[in-house]
Amino acid sequence: MPKELPVHLLDQLRTYILPDPDHDPEKGLPHEKRDTENSKRDDMTTYRNIEELRAAGIKLKVEKSRRLRLISFSYRWKFLWAELTLPEIIVDDTTAPTFHNLIAYEMCPDFVNNFEICSYVAFMDSLIDHPEDVKELRSAKVLHNALGSDEEVAKLFNTISTDLVPNTESYSDVRGKIEDHCRNQYRTWIAQGYHTHFSNPWAIIAFSAALVALVLTFIQTWFAINPKC
Repeated sequence: MPKELPVHLLDQLRTYILPDPDHDPEKGLPHEKRDTENSKRDDMTTYRNIEELRAAGIKLKVEKSRRLRLISFSYRWKFLWAELTLPEIIVDDTTAPTFHNLIAYEMCPDFVNNFEICSYVAFMDSLIDHPEDVKELRSAKVLHNALGSDEEVAKLFNTISTDLVPNTESYSDVRGKIEDHCRNQYRTWIAQGYHTHFSNPWAIIAFSAALVALVLTFIQTWFAINPKC
């Protein structure tokens, strides 16, 4: 069945930046099960900014596609580290008016939708509280700042999200997994340890050198105590 043509430019832009329903990251769960799990998690989920997620051992990963719903949370190597994957976004002088217009379009009473744009902006606002959060997003290549300072970007998201009423089901699976991770002290320690000691090649080399030195010291001490062996 051929897709319907967009009714105007905002409709075309919205269709472009939102993924096809067949690729919805939350589509893996049956609808009934997803709603049940989401309702349970919504009561206990607390938003955390990027700095707090980093402190909990959660790394950022860029999703090269710019489809806004392609946000996911996953573990790698048997829970050695956790990753929050976010779509790439360029922030410039057109970002604020574009989101304002898309949000206004979603609010039209004759337009049936799930408030995906509102939900995305609210989610990003929950991650960005301070300029340091923007800096972390830039370092991970998730956000490209063509606006100015990191403080301006943080202020932009904090401003355009004011008085928004997002869809509570949007990103609920991701938010629930983040909450579960932060509440699980064991996983948090593992992820923090990996992030601290194995996040780059130099850290791995230093750790390996220290381990080899420790083993050699042990062998030397053992032979000193048992010289006839």
